[in-house]
Amino acid sequence: MALRPRSTVPAAALLAALGSVPVALPAQQSPEGWQWVPDAPATLVTSQEVPDGSFRFVEMAPGWHITSGPGVVLYHPRHNIDGIAATGSFVVRSEIFLFPDSRDGEYGVFLAGKNLSTDAREYLAFLLRRDGSAAVLHRVGGETHEVWPWTAADSAARLEAGNGPAKNVLTVDVTPTQVSFLVNGGLVATLPRSMATVEGTIGFRAGPKVNLHASTLDLTFRLAPARQP
Repeated sequence: MALRPRSTVPAAALLAALGSVPVALPAQQSPEGWQWVPDAPATLVTSQEVPDGSFRFVEMAPGWHITSGPGVVLYHPRHNIDGIAATGSFVVRSEIFLFPDSRDGEYGVFLAGKNLSTDAREYLAFLLRRDGSAAVLHRVGGETHEVWPWTAADSAARLEAGNGPAKNVLTVDVTPTQVSFLVNGGLVATLPRSMATVEGTIGFRAGPKVNLHASTLDLTFRLAPARQP
């Protein structure tokens, strides 16, 4: 199931989002059917300006643009891994562009989301920071634990001063025996399947004060057995 077609973000849209060129973008709206839970009370806006105490989440073909104030999780309830699918093999993949005006907040994808609209929310997130470090975090209620600690990922594109957006492809590859976390095809971490709950909703995690464009969110199920090493 492809949640968004794979494609390249148009240069004009990326530069316009940065505010570096006077490109007029069509009116934008929040994605239909999606839900969001900010870490602190915040107002959703769809305008280019994102005042303090607010965040922006809009459709911007191809994909979605997210500008956070407080951190936020964003998801569509139908994007869910459950039942028989949760015992098989599948891949969650997202291509994300991080813009230079972002702070040091984390960004990436999550899976195994449960009770997301409540104080008992739970999810497993694969995240990056602008310096190219990556981590696997498990949140339960108000507490977040490092399943894989923040570590420099050699394959990650870093946000360098004077350069444009940093493009990274985050992949969570699940087999019956293990869960692998990759950035741009480079392995960052591997966990035994028994240590990583995967059943639940998938979506995006944006930490505080980040500005990003996610051009894809793909969920692919494998029917054939995975190749053994």
